[in-house]
Amino acid sequence: MTERQIRRSRNQARGAIADLLTVAFSGELLRPSKCLTLVSPYMSDFPVLDNRTGSFNSLDPAWPATTIPMTWILRSMLGRGSEVRLACNHSHREDQFIRSLFELAERDDTLGLLKICQFDKSEPLSHEKALIADRWALHGSMNFTYSGVELNGELVTLTTDPDRIAALAIEVGSVFKELT
Repeated sequence: MTERQIRRSRNQARGAIADLLTVAFSGELLRPSKCLTLVSPYMSDFPVLDNRTGSFNSLDPAWPATTIPMTWILRSMLGRGSEVRLACNHSHREDQFIRSLFELAERDDTLGLLKICQFDKSEPLSHEKALIADRWALHGSMNFTYSGVELNGELVTLTTDPDRIAALAIEVGSVFKELT
């Protein structure tokens, strides 16, 4: 399989995208990418893994028995030496998300691996959305928020095709041009 599409209307079962993120991030934590790129105009600290039973403690023994939010996943990626690149709009929810991750990276001395681009309302981020790792990429209509993952009608594609991953990385890479 090189591609899998998930098309979900507002009335369909909500777990498919959340399950996909669970599998993708579990794999990432077991075999981290050199670089993880997340581009989404809107993002928030939504729960990614359900660790209430301790099922994911082997991925990060520091995690308590609770739902694991996106900032904790990204913190673990930074702690494994992955560069994490984020691009989003500049608004209250995104500022909170970025501030939380920044504070965690600062505490862990991994700030050098965190690259952040935020865009304000006068020059907003285009509508592209993608999560790109070394061996896979997820892209489509979904913002990386609770509503995007759990509620809204969305069309997302997971690809493991190296050529498609490289093309997506180039497409969204221009957002980070000023950081290099």
